[in-house]
Amino acid sequence: MSAPTMPVARPLTLKQRHGQFLGSIAVAFAVVLLWQIVSGLLFVVPAPARTVAVLASNLTDPDYLVDARETALAVATAFVIGTLLGGLVGLVLGLVKPVRLATEPLIVALNGVPKIVLYPILLPIFQLGGSKIVMGVLFCLFPVLINVAAGVRHIPDVYWKLARSVQASWLQTLVHIILPAIRRPLLTGLRLAVSLAVVGVVLSEFFATRYGLGRVVLQTYGHGDYPEMVATILLLIVVSFTISMLLWRWEKKVQ
Repeated sequence: MSAPTMPVARPLTLKQRHGQFLGSIAVAFAVVLLWQIVSGLLFVVPAPARTVAVLASNLTDPDYLVDARETALAVATAFVIGTLLGGLVGLVLGLVKPVRLATEPLIVALNGVPKIVLYPILLPIFQLGGSKIVMGVLFCLFPVLINVAAGVRHIPDVYWKLARSVQASWLQTLVHIILPAIRRPLLTGLRLAVSLAVVGVVLSEFFATRYGLGRVVLQTYGHGDYPEMVATILLLIVVSFTISMLLWRWEKKVQ
């Protein structure tokens, strides 16, 4: 059984690609220039060159790499669990109307709750390592859930008629009808979930943890070591931004 035919995105012309590249360079240059200016006005903001030098030094420090690996593992675990759970719940909400009508107000309310206020409750339940993963899951769960549910609800009726006409099983319908039809909202949810998983884990590491980049940021702030603090924040921003941009470019190719 073949997947439904989806419109193919029109490729960018060479001129458009050059325009995007030049625009990205201009934005990056403006950001670095503004950063340099602000560093001369505020003592807590080190210059870009100083920050990059400290970051390069940190990446050769074994203790720092332990913290980085701890955060990366927690973020990856939270992202995988949050994506699977959010996708599953989103499918149920999108496919089963009574469940959606009964739980939609609760989902909206929970999505609006500041997740970090739940951390004192999660800490004694899941301990140090597990609580920050759960917090990351809570942060990244809802973008996937909401986008998948909305994507399923907007699948054209003809797709369901196609599945019934060929007597497709539930698994065949999922693989060949639903997933291809919702791949764009799914990618949107994944793109948002990546950054939010980082936010949830790092915020949790501010409060109670033995290892992690959030702990590094908090300690360096307390010691007044602003170059290392900003270098760690820069690392987190660059990694999450790069992954988000890759997913965004993939999303732009999907129609």
